[in-house]
Order: sequence, then structure tokens, then C-alpha cells
Amino acid sequence: MRVVRVTREGIFRDSELGAPGAPVDAPFPPAEPDDGAPELPVVMVTWHDAWFDFDQTDPDDCRADYLVRTVGFLLSDGPRFVSVAQEMLPDGDGFRAVTHIPVPIIESVTVLADTPLIQHG
Repeated sequence: MRVVRVTREGIFRDSELGAPGAPVDAPFPPAEPDDGAPELPVVMVTWHDAWFDFDQTDPDDCRADYLVRTVGFLLSDGPRFVSVAQEMLPDGDGFRAVTHIPVPIIESVTVLADTPLIQHG
């Protein structure tokens, strides 16, 4: 396995940038706010996953409690589904990687941030 770090200038081996975890000399510039972006809360939804199993041999041979955590922008908190998007596209182009989770299998919804961060760092 080869480990690399990615910066805006390209992909570098650790040996080219110093020790792992060392600061990189080319920090990301502050992000420009997207005035057209909706202000949506960032949440973590903990829910019971459904699964497919080729090798299950006995009805009692199953995952009793398999909790999944999905983090993203809360798009919908409806009576049947909670919808969370992992990515918000620029210029009002919508969302990508939206997960729709049935309400009956949700353990909890935790608000991580009331509005998206304007700038990372």
C-alpha cells in the first residue's frame, strides 16, 4: 500500500512533504461563501441497516444490531423518511449522494451544526 497526501498543487509522497502530520506549506485559501446555497443543518443519523447475506445458514445466525451512522446536510425530516445529502453542489445545482432512511429504523438524529460552515480551517 502506498500512502500519499493531496494538496492543491498535486499528489505527493510523504517523503516529499516531510513527516506524516507535518504542516504543508501550501494551505488551502479561505472558501468563498456560496450566496445561493441553502442553509441546512448538518446532522448525524444513527440507524439500523438492512443487509444481504449469502452465507446465512440458520434463522438465528444474523446481525442482531448493526447501527450505521450517516453524516450530511438534512434535506428532509418527513413522516416516512429522513433524507441526508453528503454533498451540496455549487450554484444551486442540487445535491449528490443523498441517503433516504426510513423513520422506523432510525435510532437518533443529532444536529452537528445549525448551518453549513462558510470556511474550512
